[in-house]
Amino acid sequence: MPPKKLVTSAILLLTLTACDDSGEGLSYSAPDNICGIPADKKVLEALLHDGDKLEQDTGYFTLTEGQFCHMYVDGNDSVVSDATWKESGYELSDLFEYYDVKDVRYFKGGEYASWNYGVATVIPCPGISEKGDVMSVLVKDIRWNEKSRSLLKQLVPAYFDAYKEKLGCPS
Repeated sequence: MPPKKLVTSAILLLTLTACDDSGEGLSYSAPDNICGIPADKKVLEALLHDGDKLEQDTGYFTLTEGQFCHMYVDGNDSVVSDATWKESGYELSDLFEYYDVKDVRYFKGGEYASWNYGVATVIPCPGISEKGDVMSVLVKDIRWNEKSRSLLKQLVPAYFDAYKEKLGCPS
């Protein structure tokens, strides 16, 4: 095949591939929040998995009780935010005493931690709940891949700051 026809054929094939509507991808609008807590829409769009329908489920607990938020795509867990009250003095490093994850990296002066499929912080928040004075918050990409860590790190500090504000924690 002559080079000119080969290039034309390659361009046509790439164009057809790019226009292929196989039904895969986000058929739903990516949210700008995780169960009511503002979050970067572009990051969530990249984290959430392919599918047709997104549902957010806060479960039984309110935000001040320690909410566990599931973001389901087509009924399957995709992104999860988990918050738990802890006693005063609890630190981020305490989370990893019993939570077995590999390759934990602290960043922003130790305020946040990341691992392959998650990010975490602790938020001092005295006087909001009888369950504790510190809220540990984790966000996880359930079906993680090589991009998950960097995408999750992009959520912070804005997501964790919004969480703190929504809780009404003192500054």
